[in-house]
Amino acid sequence: MIYLEILLVFGLIPFLGLALLAPGRFWRHKGTFFWVVVFILWVGVPWESASVGRIWFYSPRVILGPRLLGIPLEEYAFFVLDGLLVTAVALLLCEKEAR
Repeated sequence: MIYLEILLVFGLIPFLGLALLAPGRFWRHKGTFFWVVVFILWVGVPWESASVGRIWFYSPRVILGPRLLGIPLEEYAFFVLDGLLVTAVALLLCEKEAR
């Protein structure tokens, strides 16, 4: 399974499933989703850019190939999808706890 397929199965599908369970809640918190993703990219991109090729690498066999700032595009998708998924779970848990 290539990296993009893993992101789809374990990131996008669960996020969309949660979004379908509570679409109104997600829409209400769209600003939270936006700022979480901005923060993750702000912190993650410099870290990843400094680390790829020095600390770890991505096998060309599992990525699509295109890179931005030396980082595979799939890694940007990972940052965004994981940020969205973790934020969604946190918001649902917080709202459930508030009841």
